[in-house]
Amino acid sequence: MTMSTCRNTQDVSAAPSQSAGRFRARSRWRRLAGLWRDTSGATAVEFVFVAIPVIYLMVGILEFSAAMTVSNSLEAATNLSSRLGKTGFVDIDEGLDQSETIRAEIERRVGPLIDMNKLEIDAKAYADFGSVGNAEPWNDANDNGEPDPGEWTDTNGNNFCDGCTGFGGADNVVIYTITYPWTIMTPLMNRLLGEDGIFNLTAYSVVKNEPY
Repeated sequence: MTMSTCRNTQDVSAAPSQSAGRFRARSRWRRLAGLWRDTSGATAVEFVFVAIPVIYLMVGILEFSAAMTVSNSLEAATNLSSRLGKTGFVDIDEGLDQSETIRAEIERRVGPLIDMNKLEIDAKAYADFGSVGNAEPWNDANDNGEPDPGEWTDTNGNNFCDGCTGFGGADNVVIYTITYPWTIMTPLMNRLLGEDGIFNLTAYSVVKNEPY
């Protein structure tokens, strides 16, 4: 009788403990299920996932628009400065030579938008339109940027260094090439466009010098 009584007592005391454990397990599952079904705050999370790429895209569009604005302004400045160059005008009042006069004209048109120290101006002269594209061999031995006698080979016999650097003279044809290295700031875009984050903005203008 004593052993039976003890065994019954242990069974009765273990039953509430097992019930409490099952109850706690069910409570945990209910809480987890409740969290799974809970949609409060979902809008904020969705906004984060959508807003980041949208903002990133907007910044990229703004930067691309700025680059195109500078490109259009640079093209307009190139056309106007080349028209000035074909007249042979030199601003002697400011103590400038022809190259500096053309650069000053470009700076007046587009200077506030760019760093003029990075701007490159290249001018190549040809005797006439028929010679354009047929550059002659030139070795600038004295490194003065001008085709001096003996430094170039007159392959077409027109007594003019076609394709050599310079603004030419009266009735010559000059090709102006203006280049500006635009730095792309938006991440990823600087890998897709240009080279090493630099996108070169280039403008061209072909003019025939006046008979000045």
